[in-house]
Amino acid sequence: MTGTIWSGETAFTATSGAETVVRLNVPYRGYIRGYSLTQTSGTNAGAAAALYTSKQDTAPNSELPAEAFHVLDITLPAVAKVDNHDLEIAYVNRDGTPTLPQRYLYLKITPAGTGAKSFVFALTVAPTMPR
Repeated sequence: MTGTIWSGETAFTATSGAETVVRLNVPYRGYIRGYSLTQTSGTNAGAAAALYTSKQDTAPNSELPAEAFHVLDITLPAVAKVDNHDLEIAYVNRDGTPTLPQRYLYLKITPAGTGAKSFVFALTVAPTMPR
């Protein structure tokens, strides 16, 4: 069984030194095939980011460590863009239920340097296991 590749991007602003959580609208489950993180404004000083399958705001997810929902680490060096398009990482959103799935992943990002910075995060998802 094959399906259509899904791709989308989200623009957001984050403040240096503070963690920002960005909700990404994605299929509720799939295989991450690639991503790109681009800084579009502010001084390039790098950023640390990670993807998660839960926002952990309600029980039972709020009682578990964030690592239980961790999908991928992303490091943006002191350049404007980082990407990887050679991935096969399975995920399923953990906030929903089988009868009411949630279509989100959560990007937690902490920019380095000073001031507010704008970013664009793009994600490509395959609905089935790549061959």
